[in-house]
Amino acid sequence: MLVWMDLEMTGLDPATEVIVEIATLITDDELNVVAEGPDLVIHQPEAALVAMDPFVVQMHTSSGLLTAIRESTITLEQAGAQTL
Repeated sequence: MLVWMDLEMTGLDPATEVIVEIATLITDDELNVVAEGPDLVIHQPEAALVAMDPFVVQMHTSSGLLTAIRESTITLEQAGAQTL
């Protein structure tokens, strides 16, 4: 079994950037999906969003993720609990 986790963040540096979306899958050894976790958009304060690099702002705006982040009520702690 393998657990796959996809994170969208406010940038590339995990020491300074924050998670804004998390999705998980579990596959067997032949990569067949055996379970799919929730895809959760995590609310972040406006200060974290305005600090993003312009390239990331454009990417998250064009995908609709930036709006979804602002509208989300899910905290990082709630997302972690739902993912586990």
